[in-house]
Amino acid sequence: MPLAEIFFCIVMLLPLIPMAMYRQWRLFFVFFAFYLCFGLMEWVSVAQTGHSISQHFWIFDSAHPVGGWIIVGCMAVMWVALIWHFKTHKKQ
Repeated sequence: MPLAEIFFCIVMLLPLIPMAMYRQWRLFFVFFAFYLCFGLMEWVSVAQTGHSISQHFWIFDSAHPVGGWIIVGCMAVMWVALIWHFKTHKKQ
């Protein structure tokens, strides 16, 4: 695995550290499950097609740049919505 991919994987896992430090175990396991699921789908994608999920997106993005921006924009909205939900919907 190239060094850049190892670095990417480490950076993706770093948010788990404060979740564990503050004993936010439910949130920790939600994101841990997400990472496991994503990793499994990466493995399946490479096994079936020879390309990772990212590589499939890059191929799509090269052929359809506007569609690529739409997908990335929707992903950003989804994450911002989750963050907004966590910070603004406090129990009274």
